[in-house]
Amino acid sequence: MRKVLIAAAASVIALSSAAIAHDPPGYLNAVFQWPESALPTLDGNLAEWDVIPAEFWLTEQDLVQSSERADVYTGPLDVSSIAVRMITTWNEESNRTYWGMERFDDHSSGGSSDDLEGVLDADHSGGTFWDLADQSAEEIARQRGRHAQTHHWYFDDGFSESWTWFWMTQADWYDDPQYTAQAHSVIGEVGSDGELTQFAEWYQIYWDDFNWEDPSGSVVHDFEVDEIIGLSYHLYDGDLRDGSEDCNCWSRWALSPNVASFGDADFLADFVLLPVDDSIEYVTAVEDDSWGRIKASLAR
Repeated sequence: MRKVLIAAAASVIALSSAAIAHDPPGYLNAVFQWPESALPTLDGNLAEWDVIPAEFWLTEQDLVQSSERADVYTGPLDVSSIAVRMITTWNEESNRTYWGMERFDDHSSGGSSDDLEGVLDADHSGGTFWDLADQSAEEIARQRGRHAQTHHWYFDDGFSESWTWFWMTQADWYDDPQYTAQAHSVIGEVGSDGELTQFAEWYQIYWDDFNWEDPSGSVVHDFEVDEIIGLSYHLYDGDLRDGSEDCNCWSRWALSPNVASFGDADFLADFVLLPVDDSIEYVTAVEDDSWGRIKASLAR
């Protein structure tokens, strides 16, 4: 796992009462902040993300196998099979997290075989956001995803019915553009069993109290500099099956082999929110239109 940004955030750990032990133990990484004048243009071209220093990006080298399925791939990570760079960033004024991902896959199954699941506990409160013992059906519906949220994201040119799936909730409003939006592009053909490269960028709002029945009553988290959040990535990779249960063809790569993070925020990794780095030369919002055209021409 790459060297984490301890120097930038060690003092925050000492000051934060919410800095409880998360998973992996002793892990701390940092969340880069965009200035309001240079928020990413969602167009499926990651050119403006190149201003972010390399140490903020996670790659396949930061991830470990985290599945216990019978058909799990048990060999070493092979970049000729799956390679990725991905990042979570943020902006204080918009109160959004912004995500970017570039992914190469030697076998494009499409859908749930090749997606990314992101889990975030914005207020770092920890604990389960899944079912509790002896809850009624109504209480379970209210509990799931209440104080931390998990989404599957599909950047597969419409191969999947929806690009985002907050799978543990009955809510039908969480994909509204005021909460999330995306743009992506691909090189290759989704679901072709051939090679595919995806480029995706999206924003996502998170809640301290998500009420699946009441969008206006749900409490959106107010992100602040030096705050610590809980965060996890689950990168799925399904390769060609041969019909056997032990086909060695399924992978779920994550920051930790313990994937209880699907419903328990105690098992998320710790990330600290950084201030804007004024030493970086950003593309400003005034230039968005022309920059978008330049990026589009480069993509062609």
